[in-house]
Amino acid sequence: MKRRSIVAALAAIAAATCLISCLGKAQAQGPGPGKPGAPEESVANTVKVKAAELKTLRPYVDQGGDVETAIDVAVYPDIGGRLVEMGVALGDSVSKGQAIASIDPSKPGSSYAISLVSAPISGTVTRVSVDPGETVTMQTAIIKIGSVDELKITIRLPERDSAKVKVGMRAKVSLAALPGESLGAEVTRVSPVLDPTSRAREVTLKFLSRDERVAAGMYASARIFISPLGDRIVIPAAAVITRSDENFVFTAMDSDGGTVARKVAVKLGSDVDGEVEVTSGLKAGNKVIVEGQDQLSDGRKVEEATGSAE
Repeated sequence: MKRRSIVAALAAIAAATCLISCLGKAQAQGPGPGKPGAPEESVANTVKVKAAELKTLRPYVDQGGDVETAIDVAVYPDIGGRLVEMGVALGDSVSKGQAIASIDPSKPGSSYAISLVSAPISGTVTRVSVDPGETVTMQTAIIKIGSVDELKITIRLPERDSAKVKVGMRAKVSLAALPGESLGAEVTRVSPVLDPTSRAREVTLKFLSRDERVAAGMYASARIFISPLGDRIVIPAAAVITRSDENFVFTAMDSDGGTVARKVAVKLGSDVDGEVEVTSGLKAGNKVIVEGQDQLSDGRKVEEATGSAE
């Protein structure tokens, strides 16, 4: 009887040992592919890719400014006093030597002859600065006269763009008065210095042809095309991820187990209209992940979505 009890106990121990061993193997192997609880690494992320291209970038600078007369002369009186009469209005045409205003230099207790102010050049009145009854001095510019046959655009570039623009560069100009249209222009002058207060550089552009619809005083938006950048590696700017001052992209690379994402650090250059130059890290033809990259890690399995650009 005692012997039978020992045999039964040994059999129970053996069965328990076998069960524990089987359970351990099953846990070590884990669930099969596609089953609930499968390792995350076995599931491929769907992404869109685009090949890095070798192309020419055409950078530009956008800035607004005022349309002005190319020749603009301020008119000052020969003597101070009260402005008795302003003989012209904004937009009037004047001839050289024409009387345009009269000044009374009289003071209490004394009387002097009226002094006339004459136009120093022929042209169009582009600004009237004072009204009759106001007191003026010899340093008061009472009007400005310009030639509306030749117009210019004056813009002020911020310091970050101040070194990019050169004389002779072409531009495209748009005006609110001419919606949907653009006019050609050219840079004719770049100030050699920046304004110490605004840190801006004054740039002058000239219209390539006269358009009677354009008038002094209009606001113009100018797009100046700077020197093209040829043979540059270019990718969509949206593909670049920036973390802790590091710029990187994910590329799609073939491996024995399928396609995987590889993290690649890149250095960037100029960016134009949603595309950015890569100066280091990529070659033309490298497949760059442009959608779905935010959820990736290095070595992660990926699957190219239908319609990815090669």
